[in-house]
Amino acid sequence: MMTQVTDQMPIGTEGQLERGDRVPPFALPDQNGAAVTPLSDDVAGKPMILLFECADEQAGPALERELVALRDTRRDWELNDTVVFAITRRSPEENLRLHDSLELPYSVLSDGSGEVFRAYGLDALPPGCPNVTFVLDTNMRAIEIVAGGNPGSQAPRAIDKISTLMADNPGTQLKRHPPVLVVPGALTPEDCARAVQVWHRPVRVWETDGMICDGYAVEKGDFKVRNESYGRVMQLVVRDPQVQKYLDAKMGRRVLTEIQKAFQTKVSRREDYRIARYDAAEGGSLPAHRDNPTPETKHRRFTVSVTLNAEEFDGGALRFPEYGRQEYLVPTGAAVVWSCALLHEVLPVVSGRRFILGTHLFGT
Repeated sequence: MMTQVTDQMPIGTEGQLERGDRVPPFALPDQNGAAVTPLSDDVAGKPMILLFECADEQAGPALERELVALRDTRRDWELNDTVVFAITRRSPEENLRLHDSLELPYSVLSDGSGEVFRAYGLDALPPGCPNVTFVLDTNMRAIEIVAGGNPGSQAPRAIDKISTLMADNPGTQLKRHPPVLVVPGALTPEDCARAVQVWHRPVRVWETDGMICDGYAVEKGDFKVRNESYGRVMQLVVRDPQVQKYLDAKMGRRVLTEIQKAFQTKVSRREDYRIARYDAAEGGSLPAHRDNPTPETKHRRFTVSVTLNAEEFDGGALRFPEYGRQEYLVPTGAAVVWSCALLHEVLPVVSGRRFILGTHLFGT
């Protein structure tokens, strides 16, 4: 609930498409000329395998072996209700001949203009990568990108990743649930470890009562804020331009797009990023509060909290008491997003140290 000087920097979307990113949708003709898109109701919400032919037609045998490997693992991917597409730069007529000659049980799509290849970052591949396979979760996030290897080897790797994904996400019956959004993989494990290292930088420490801290107006670089009267937490306020730029790119691609989809709200501004430490030795916790109750904070719309080290502490769950006693303990790298108007609390950390990356979002 701390009042902060608002950072007016727009959140960007810089960076290469990589594992953890939500991939761009597309609409392409299949081998029969019919338009196909992963956003159609009969396809959306299912895991997906996208096999791209990334070399010219001289690498045709390599593509055929990969297509056949996917064909021959049909029972495995159908078991997990997985959608499979192959994508080439060939014409629909050429794809039809390929599809029929190999008796493929899935569609082969034509990207004659190369627009989808470019959107997926596949225009500048090194030699020796005739095929690239994207493995997507049920929300079109890339959980694996398989390039290279012996022809026919990508399909088994994709199937293994899908099987693990579905085994880790069994169906659950919910009776009550607060209106919050959980975004897996908002940051990679490596990102999270680096963020914890950033917290340990030696910087000036300011005290706060949970509402006011002069450091926001005085400091130009990173600094820490210690809160001992309203909960127990030590926060690093991130002003480092390089760290901000990197986080903006990740948050823009992985979190802002999900907010826009789930809540039909476009976010364009944020406050300072904060890396917070809740230490069991200090009674690390925050009491129930809202994040926009004052004239200085009423502009806030969403709060984002990314867990940085889930394996290294016990306790410290996030809870929304107005909606029940469910406790949110998400994996490392996952983000929890909620309206700043929701009452929430951080329960005491009982062992270890809990680190999170947080910020408040607003704007249109």
